[in-house]
Amino acid sequence: MLTFKRAVSTTLAIAASIGAMAFAANAQAADSYLGAAWGVRTTSDLNCAVGAVCERASKSTGKIFGGYNFASTPYNGFTLTQGIEGMLYQIGDTKGTFHTASTLKNGTGKSTGAGIFYKVDLGNETFGVTGKIGTSYARSNVDFTAGGKDSEKAWFMPAIGLGMRYNLTKEVALTADWDRLPSKFSGTNSAKTINNVFSVGVAYKF
Repeated sequence: MLTFKRAVSTTLAIAASIGAMAFAANAQAADSYLGAAWGVRTTSDLNCAVGAVCERASKSTGKIFGGYNFASTPYNGFTLTQGIEGMLYQIGDTKGTFHTASTLKNGTGKSTGAGIFYKVDLGNETFGVTGKIGTSYARSNVDFTAGGKDSEKAWFMPAIGLGMRYNLTKEVALTADWDRLPSKFSGTNSAKTINNVFSVGVAYKF
């Protein structure tokens, strides 16, 4: 738990630094942003044993995010903007079959984590498509159906994402994202689980 708190504190510190850089670089430009999103659908690549309860789509996923745009370049009638983005997320209950040291066990898992990404946005003042690539940290745990628990931390796991934005005003934008976030549920097995998070949210530029 202390390790996760340290990761969260580090991510928040990065976000604070990004905000400070934005104001220092150009006080009149809306280069920094903060936002929140709700996961409308989250699926994992967990297997499901025959006869086991299987709900690989979590119903309680969300994220908060913030970033700083540091460069914009005209490109074929649009603007290509580069930036950096930090994210904190939670993936709720996912039921499936999990790897352990000696066998497979049915259970319910959940994850919390943080990520940092290099991000590009291609669009205009109203609409844009985004792509990002970076690394993530996840702390995951599983409650086994037959009894017992397990947990694991996954550091520096590669993560990617795609998305769209629609600006309602100069400051407020609606977002729709797909994030590919890896995790590990068992400390006795190195098998990686991929979570695909589809979310909608809102971001505020300042």
